[in-house]
Amino acid sequence: MNATRILVGMGLLSTLLLGAAFVAAHPPLNLGVLPTSRILSGGEELTYEVSWSFVDLGTVRLVTRDDYTATAYIDSYEGIPVVDLHAVFVTTMDSLFRALHSRSAELKDGVWEGLDYRYDHAAGKIFIDRVTLQDPLGEPTYRAPRDTMDLPGTDFVDGLSIAMYPRRFIHTNSRIDVPTILYGKMGTTMFDFTEAGTEDQLDAVDHPVRMHEVSGATSVVGIFGMTGEFTGWFSDDSAAVPLRGKLKVLIGNVELQLIRWKKGGWNPPAS
Repeated sequence: MNATRILVGMGLLSTLLLGAAFVAAHPPLNLGVLPTSRILSGGEELTYEVSWSFVDLGTVRLVTRDDYTATAYIDSYEGIPVVDLHAVFVTTMDSLFRALHSRSAELKDGVWEGLDYRYDHAAGKIFIDRVTLQDPLGEPTYRAPRDTMDLPGTDFVDGLSIAMYPRRFIHTNSRIDVPTILYGKMGTTMFDFTEAGTEDQLDAVDHPVRMHEVSGATSVVGIFGMTGEFTGWFSDDSAAVPLRGKLKVLIGNVELQLIRWKKGGWNPPAS
């Protein structure tokens, strides 16, 4: 399930999103809008476990390089009766985390099938192709035009850049509406940021972690019926790493939590 297809992120993330109780408040760092080069310094590999009620469903592994290419690998655990999902998302972004090219692919009967998005900001167009692949990161073995859409301005996010975009603004007091495309459908995602910080536990960390809450909602429908309101926590530092998340899909509310990370010496910030 995905940090962006399940996430939003990114996904996100995608946005990796979760509602959790405040444990203690702390003063904001007042870092303002963060530079994307600092967020992705050295690249990163972040792994999340996805759970529903008391059932662990699978993992989302998000790999982002400092050339602004992000790849999400979404895999359900074997033997889970409610979901069988293996998917890969790839997004190339510009230095403001806006989408330039994206691909989403799901494994179906041994073949990867999905959509390929090409964003022409100069022409104000999105070109969407339906593709079949032997390798989700390779060249398509079949490609057919699916749709051409008008691009709504320059600030624009998709399934993975939507998980990256809010990381720039977690130290601000602002509300941002961003045009969004998921599964070839156009909509809007709203992010509501507050400078107030909090702290909470992560299962993978033995100390309380400084976090920032981000809430919002999306009008488009993503993987496994993901839509509507979401809440998330990002690390309260200059890396703004997605830590936990909660959002609604077909089977109800699912939660994501960071369980492993590789990021140039970074660790979840202690309170």
